[in-house]
Amino acid sequence: MTDHEGCREEVRSGMADLGIEVTVSTAEPIIVGRYQAYGHICPHGTTYWVEPTSEQIAQWHRDGVR
Repeated sequence: MTDHEGCREEVRSGMADLGIEVTVSTAEPIIVGRYQAYGHICPHGTTYWVEPTSEQIAQWHRDGVR
């Protein structure tokens, strides 16, 4: 595995460390939701789109997060 092959997992696990469950994709969303304004570029130049999972959004709603 090259360093770049771990970038997606590094982003996902970094968010998990913050208590946020996300999906990470190299495909730009067709519809930009309220949680995603722009992509994140890894040190290797690949843009990753990071969005909370449906379950995460539902949990925020249950918790009253605004």
